[in-house]
Formats: sequence, structure tokens, C-alpha cells
Amino acid sequence: MSGGAPCPILVINLRSSTARWAKASAELTAAGLAFERLEAADGRILPAEELARLAPPNAGAFFKPLSPGEVGCFLSHVAAAERIVREGWPRALVLEDDFLLGPDFTRRLEDLLALPGEPFDLIKIEGFLRGGQTVAVTPGGQRLRRHRRPPSRTAAQLWSLAGARRFLATARPFLRPVDVHLKHWWEHGVEVVYVDPPLVGDGDAAGVTSTIGARAAEGFAGACRRVAYKAKFAFASHGHYLFRRGFLPWLRSLAG
Repeated sequence: MSGGAPCPILVINLRSSTARWAKASAELTAAGLAFERLEAADGRILPAEELARLAPPNAGAFFKPLSPGEVGCFLSHVAAAERIVREGWPRALVLEDDFLLGPDFTRRLEDLLALPGEPFDLIKIEGFLRGGQTVAVTPGGQRLRRHRRPPSRTAAQLWSLAGARRFLATARPFLRPVDVHLKHWWEHGVEVVYVDPPLVGDGDAAGVTSTIGARAAEGFAGACRRVAYKAKFAFASHGHYLFRRGFLPWLRSLAG
């Protein structure tokens, strides 16, 4: 990847999603950024036995089986992390193709990359939460915050090399959607922080053009499993955050 960007930028895009690619390309080009397309894995075309091998249902880990689209999404982010590790990139930005760049995006990204010290494993630059602990402030005034439950979605993520390695070490098998997997930080050891305010918006907030096709929990039993999973996650995230971060940071996270 040549110059024109403060770090390598990979854009995950399905071969069939030509309109999304045109829009993503136009946004990044207008921002003066070099980027590279990473072809997304299409879980919808994988054989059933391959889907079962990659994402065996596990009621103890998640309340419903992953959809083929969710498997493909996870595979795509694994491929992005593998590329980061293979190239030895210290930092790399991974975008899904439904992003909307915020104002002055390039300068704000440069501010993040210029923070002193060891880089955070993963900085989510899209998504918002209330509460959390401020762990750094960029020269431009952006706050990096840590929370017991990081923002959902994986539309825009700034990885470090160490973070990509930690992610790959625990990614398989796919027991949860990739964004939910990353929220279980105490299991995989990836330190996740997020930018406040976010640098990137959601270009498909209603999911109109999404190809993931997440399965809903079916019936009363499915709803009960969903409630049980949420309760289990809340208990574990509160407990681990309190133990690892201390009482005051945990108390701040309650606002979210």
C-alpha cells in the first residue's frame, strides 16, 4: 500500500456490493486517502458443513446460532487481521463499506495515530456510549474512553499489530457475531477503547442494504435465551471491569 494515508486502510466489501464500493471509494478519495479493497467473505454461499465447522452452535456462549452472513462478516474481519499481521503493520484502519466519514476525518485520524506510548489494541472510531473512563485525549480534543461494554458494530476500527494478533489467537471457532465477540474483552484480552465523539457515522443505520441477515431469537424459548445471555454478560462485564479497573472507573461505566 502506497502513501496518501497516515496508516494502511482496508475496506471490506462484497464483490456483489458495487454501489457500496463506489460510495466508499468516493468518500475516501475525497478525503485524500489511499485505501485498498479487501474482498468480504460471503457466508451465504458456504456449504452447510463449513458453516457448522466455523460457527458451531453453542448455547452457553450465545443465545442463537450465527447466520451465514454473520459467519461471513467474522471471516472478513479475520482476513483483515491476518493481513495486518502478515504485513507487520503497526497500525491499520479496517472499514466496512457502509461508513460515513465525519468532519475533518483525516486530521482526526492523524491525531489518534500521534498519541504517545504503546498503541491501544483496538480503537473503535464509530459508535457512542454514555459513561466510561477517559484514558487519553488527543491534541484535537478527542477523548479515548474505556467502558465495560464497548460499542457494538465493527464499521470502523483502528487496530494495532498486537491487537490483531490477540484477536486472531481467540477468534476461532466463531461462537458469537464478531462485534459481540469483541465486547467480551475479558475472554480474549484485546483492550478495546472508543473515540468520543466518533470519527465515523453509520451509513446504513436502518440495515436496509445489509447482507448480514442476523437471525432473530425464535419464540418464547428464544426470548428467554436472549434475556439469560444479556444477564450473564452484564454480570460478567461488571465483575471483570470492577476487578481489573477498580471501583471509580466501574462506577463511571454505570452511566452507560
